[in-house]
Amino acid sequence: MAEVAFPVAVAQAWTTELAALDSAWQGGDAATPAVVQASLAEWRLRLDRLQTTSEEMLDVVDAAGTLRGWTAPRWFCHLTGLRHRVVHLFLTSPQGHLVLQMRAPDKAEWPQHFDTTVGGHLKAGQDWYEGALGEIGEELGLATAVVEKWLVGGRLYLVGPVYERHGVSRDLPPIRNRQVNQTFAGELTEWGLAHLHFADGEVAGVYLCPPAEVQRMIANDFLVAPGLRHAFPRWWDWRFPPDLRETPST
Repeated sequence: MAEVAFPVAVAQAWTTELAALDSAWQGGDAATPAVVQASLAEWRLRLDRLQTTSEEMLDVVDAAGTLRGWTAPRWFCHLTGLRHRVVHLFLTSPQGHLVLQMRAPDKAEWPQHFDTTVGGHLKAGQDWYEGALGEIGEELGLATAVVEKWLVGGRLYLVGPVYERHGVSRDLPPIRNRQVNQTFAGELTEWGLAHLHFADGEVAGVYLCPPAEVQRMIANDFLVAPGLRHAFPRWWDWRFPPDLRETPST
């Protein structure tokens, strides 16, 4: 389901107008909070989208992921291309297999495609690590309060620096997903693997596979979501550095 819907009669005109906003604002680099808030108020009226207490707010950031000090609703970030933060995690099983998620069939983007173990938008006010653990709890049902039971060493590891990714979907209206991404990695304990459950319905299941199989899936474009396609090479280079690299088991 799309995050917003356009009246058919004005769809083309509004799409053109939003593309111009995206170009002018440059993800927030060339926008001010006052200008964005005025535009947000206008689009709320056009789309009959009232503010609610459950509205998901995101921090608007620069290309390095630094907070600009103001926020915007998730739907509006995707409508206008405001830059926000996204986290991806790769968890491995005790046997060394990567745990990939299968996105639920009713996801708005890339339904029934393989993705990183966990991925999601950081909510306003969260830091990277807090957001990563929160997404694990939401999607896999593993609680932060007992992290030492399901995660070897009780911690996640940073995988490389942040990187920006910008895509525009073919939806009407297009989803302008301008993200600054951070990748994390960790190893599940046997207890953690046994206690996975899909808490929020965004994950349909998991697939445990050797890392080399993920390479083949990406090379053959086999049901791979963009998050996995872009994050996996970074995990691979972190897990198998070129100067120490041996061919992993298949």
